[in-house]
Amino acid sequence: MLETNHDTITLAFTQPQNKCSIGVGAIIRKNNQILLVQEANGPVRYSWAFPAGLLQENETIQAGIKREIQEEIGVNSQFKSIIFFGQQPSSRWSKQDFYFGCEVEILKEEFNICKNELLDCKWWNIDQVHQLALTPITRIGLPFIL
Repeated sequence: MLETNHDTITLAFTQPQNKCSIGVGAIIRKNNQILLVQEANGPVRYSWAFPAGLLQENETIQAGIKREIQEEIGVNSQFKSIIFFGQQPSSRWSKQDFYFGCEVEILKEEFNICKNELLDCKWWNIDQVHQLALTPITRIGLPFIL
């Protein structure tokens, strides 16, 4: 179910048995650079990605992306806009993933990464990103931000 008003979008999970998940990823840019995190777990271990995670039940995209950034890299942020929408089948979380890439501004650059989830957090020059081992959904989102 999708509920909207002028400033927020709320997605409510209605699929039984977790058949789909809704994720958010933070597109954080500075000059000609983009902030990526290096995954610490699972099949995407060592891959670089947008700071990201899954929405909690009845959580807005705006609230979810702010929570995920705080949890993963330890900084406060401000939601700007949705840049892209992606989809990938058969992820490790569900049978179908829907993903919103969100432009976000961070309010400071003193990162405190979650060592249980991440190996590193680094600014990359935009022209270097294509050479990295990226998560599939990050690779899907690149054309929308470069």
